[in-house]
Amino acid sequence: MRIPPLSVIETWPTPNYSDPNTRGPSSLILNIVFIAMVMVAVAIRYYCRLCIKKWFGWDDIMIAMALIFTIGLATCVLLAEQEYGWNRHIWDVEPSQIQNANIIAMVSKVIFTFAATFTRLSLCVFYYRLVRDSGYTWFVWTVHVTTGFNVGLCIAYIFLAVFLCTPVQYYWQFPLTIADGHCLNEGVTTLVAGILNTVADLLVTLVPMPLVARLQLPVKQRIGVSVLFGLGFIVIIAGSIRTYYIWRGLIDSYDETWFAYPLWIAAAVEIDVGVICACAPALKMLLYHARSKASVVPSSVTAPNDPPKSPSSSSDNRLFLVKLFNPIKAVSRFHRSSQISVNLDSCPEDTNLWLQGSSKMALQTDEDGGRLRNAPTLTITRRQSVELEILKSFQTHSSLDLTLTNSPNSR
Repeated sequence: MRIPPLSVIETWPTPNYSDPNTRGPSSLILNIVFIAMVMVAVAIRYYCRLCIKKWFGWDDIMIAMALIFTIGLATCVLLAEQEYGWNRHIWDVEPSQIQNANIIAMVSKVIFTFAATFTRLSLCVFYYRLVRDSGYTWFVWTVHVTTGFNVGLCIAYIFLAVFLCTPVQYYWQFPLTIADGHCLNEGVTTLVAGILNTVADLLVTLVPMPLVARLQLPVKQRIGVSVLFGLGFIVIIAGSIRTYYIWRGLIDSYDETWFAYPLWIAAAVEIDVGVICACAPALKMLLYHARSKASVVPSSVTAPNDPPKSPSSSSDNRLFLVKLFNPIKAVSRFHRSSQISVNLDSCPEDTNLWLQGSSKMALQTDEDGGRLRNAPTLTITRRQSVELEILKSFQTHSSLDLTLTNSPNSR
């Protein structure tokens, strides 16, 4: 905490330690509500991954780390507000509270950095899995750059937060007993870090947009994508507000504790909404799974002799939607357009698709235009896919023909 000059201290009113003017309970209420929402979202994500898909990935590990640091951040902030004066003017903070408040400030900055970084890395891992077989090398390299930027930003800011002062304890010590200690300008370094953190949020939100812009989506899926990106922009707005209050509390004014209150509210919204955004695709999967379980009529796709149906968008669009929102439903639609018959009711939840080679799609008719167009070449490499849950495959000449038979162990 900066020591204000005597000329500034002389302008402060008389301290009121017994009944100070405080910010109220809004931070407490917001943190409790958002932490509850985050825990529910992460629990649903893990249920979908472990119980429905029976698979656990690196993005789930990242989101688990983000959850731990998110809870830790809320705990530190609420403790500082209730016990060490982060909810009042600096002149109403008792001198005995200042050292502990400074310690919690350093710890909170470190925890916030880890929480934000693990949330963004979870989304980056999801982006990798989204298009790893699509051939979009430019997108993969974009995710490489985004991941490297986030990791580098995390390391740099942790280093600055811990070693801002020399020796380290000079940052929180009050009253000062170290004669030869010195610190970097906390206001400038924290403001720059806040701006870069907001840029990182913006980058992670914008990365998948070029892919989504190329898709011809039905209305419902377009709304779902819009909601997902809307959550991302809420994170960006919260990060911008947090950066503004960094400037207000550490550069424009010496009343750090008063402006720290809205700063940490914005930080809570930024982190919590980011975690919820990272869990959104799993929430969509749960809704589809619940609908399929509640359905009375079994959902089969097509019989082998049924005439092929015209696709509503290109096969690239379908493959993207398979991984983004609704794996089973999107796969079934894709197979319909490719003259592939699949009975999803006989397919167990944890089955995988093993494919190799490539297949040329035939001329397809656009549902709304009625004209013929060439479908793109689909290349599927041999690997276990956690997104396309089909039992086995055969490749014949230039088209794929999959047939799954009922098995007593598949239900």
